[in-house]
Amino acid sequence: AEATVADLYTYEAEVVRVVDGDTLWTKVWVSRLLWLKEKLRLRGLDAPEMDTAEGAAAKQFVEGQIKKATRVLVTTTKPDKWDRYLSDLYLVKPGGEEVFLNNLLLVEGHARRLDKVTLGDWDEA
Repeated sequence: AEATVADLYTYEAEVVRVVDGDTLWTKVWVSRLLWLKEKLRLRGLDAPEMDTAEGAAAKQFVEGQIKKATRVLVTTTKPDKWDRYLSDLYLVKPGGEEVFLNNLLLVEGHARRLDKVTLGDWDEA
């Protein structure tokens, strides 16, 4: 089932650790005083596995983009079967420009697109 606007939630976040090109550990701020540590899976894409040179390059690319950001915004949908929230990640650059990280990974060739993702897709990707 496709997510609708009513299914989406937007939060400010801090990236704690990049696991690979499409998975991150974050502190998601649910209010000014409360954050939750969440594992996020970037929605709509699949990056190469970490045991490949392409996978290592994708992870390094994500880490580099995050280091350049002054703010990280996360839009989430429901979690996948491993309790990772399927998310869109937006990075705000020092000049205020907003970069959609999911799309940037696709444009730069660090991930492939997944259409009509279902919860079972992750173990086949």
